[in-house]
Amino acid sequence: MTITSEIKSTTLVSGREALCGVRRRGQSGQSLMEFALIVPVLFLLLLGVAFIAQGFNLQMVLYGAAYEGARVWAKNPPIGSGNYCSPPACNPNQGNSVNFERYVIPVVRQYVTNNGFDGSKVYFFSKDSRGYSNALQLVSGNRQVVTLSLLYSIKLPIGNFGEGFTNLDVTATCTLKRGS
Repeated sequence: MTITSEIKSTTLVSGREALCGVRRRGQSGQSLMEFALIVPVLFLLLLGVAFIAQGFNLQMVLYGAAYEGARVWAKNPPIGSGNYCSPPACNPNQGNSVNFERYVIPVVRQYVTNNGFDGSKVYFFSKDSRGYSNALQLVSGNRQVVTLSLLYSIKLPIGNFGEGFTNLDVTATCTLKRGS
């Protein structure tokens, strides 16, 4: 009786080991398959997070550039003192764009370039020249405050999937009191 029970227990143990070995091989294939299915999704999520982070960085750079441009425009000229500014060159009552084009545009473009983006892609107030001229005359006529609006277009890596959404315009605006 002892010999028979030993044989049955040995056979039973051998069957369990064989069964467990088969399951382990099946589970390792299953985990490899799950990993292969989840990697593309994780990669796309990582790309999306990186692209959104770049957009936030661009937004912060544009806010900084708008602040610097508005600060220079409010103080006219770049040195920021009335001693260096003769009234025809930086007279807020004059209402023309001489001050803006001479002092503000180079400062804003340099700020954007120094922070890793293309400064020549910065638009002021509007993308077209007529909208730019109209907005500049409107905001430069205010003797108390200076308002500067920037636009920057970036091309989205969507391809042909969303043809209506190929470009994204990021904007920033800053308003300062003149003479501050």
